[in-house]
Amino acid sequence: MSATPTSRPSIQPRDLPAARPAVAMFGLLLVAYAVNAMDRMVFPVLLVEVRAEYGFSLEAAGLQATVFALGMGLAGLPAGRLQHALGRKRTIVAGTVLFSIATALTAASAGFGDMLLWRVLSGAGEALQLAAIITVASNAFPARRGLAIGSINMAFAAGSVVGPAFGASLLEHYGTWRAPMLAYGAVGVVLAAAVVLFVSPRLTEAEPATAAAAHTGGATSLLSRNPLVLAAVITLFGLADFAFIGLYASYLRAELGFDTGAAGFVVGLSGLAAFASPLGGHLVDRFSPRVVLAGLNLAVAACGCALFLGPGTAGWQGAFSFLFGLFASSGVYVAAAGYLVKSVDAANVSRAAGMFVTCVYVAASAAGLLFSRLVSTAGWTGAALVQIVGFSVVGAALALILRPHLFSTTTRDDS
Repeated sequence: MSATPTSRPSIQPRDLPAARPAVAMFGLLLVAYAVNAMDRMVFPVLLVEVRAEYGFSLEAAGLQATVFALGMGLAGLPAGRLQHALGRKRTIVAGTVLFSIATALTAASAGFGDMLLWRVLSGAGEALQLAAIITVASNAFPARRGLAIGSINMAFAAGSVVGPAFGASLLEHYGTWRAPMLAYGAVGVVLAAAVVLFVSPRLTEAEPATAAAAHTGGATSLLSRNPLVLAAVITLFGLADFAFIGLYASYLRAELGFDTGAAGFVVGLSGLAAFASPLGGHLVDRFSPRVVLAGLNLAVAACGCALFLGPGTAGWQGAFSFLFGLFASSGVYVAAAGYLVKSVDAANVSRAAGMFVTCVYVAASAAGLLFSRLVSTAGWTGAALVQIVGFSVVGAALALILRPHLFSTTTRDDS
């Protein structure tokens, strides 16, 4: 039986949009997703002003900056089910609107509690949007699933670059931290309306079997061997990567004596590497998951060793920060998402996308706390060797027990 509800008409091959319109519509979805990155990256920049106004402690402010990950993690698996109930286009629009309204309402917070709620809801909205866009990428471009999923992460990188810079200019011009939040919320609502008007269900609701390249094979349950192994790899990656994202800048400043500008530049190089995400997707489309995931995880572990055991010079740290971002954000993140949706059959692609979001971001919500406690007991180097290097090595080992012949395949090119 088809997993598509009867209320959603089947998309036949003749009904699919032509290649160029399909890419243009998918590009609009990526622009909508980039707004999420703009808010996620600008809010930490605004924390000084937020703390000054509300009197938050450093720990409370840090929680506000990262609690979106909890919202994403909790909403990831329900997002997969919601796609079956509402359809992918409606799920993307609902997620974008929820994220945007929650972002705007952050500016109206009366105190810690309601601000925390808005930040959690913004993460939940992002989970709905991201899981549905991953499903669209996998189903609408089945022979280029890895490349399409890689472009999603590249859109996030673009938003990460634009968000803080544009937000800082709005802060300076209007003299209030609320200006960027309201602006990004408004932009998100406008983009949600654009998706309603300009993105055809022929793209978003396409099933792999009706696309030009059929999606065949794959596990019939998320509880099968390959999806479960990948879930473990993804969880370990989330714990390692978000430990780096959350606390590497503190290591540079507290342990290596970098000033704010130098630390920001070095950390920014890791984000810059995310623009290479389509290359990670290309690996998914061409090579075995054992080879790719094992190799990328070991590369992340090697970069972790270089960063926390090597020289504390700006050149060394900058070079390996960039490489860490290349192998982690453009590599493992993209490859793990691509292989997870390839590990299941057509009926379970949306659930696999939700599973990916849950595994990454539930781990992300705990990564900073775990790493900080390890730092307090074992020091920066010891903590990094356990959580960043060690977890990556275990992830590489787990990748070796995947069974590549059980992954889904495509029958012909969709170009």
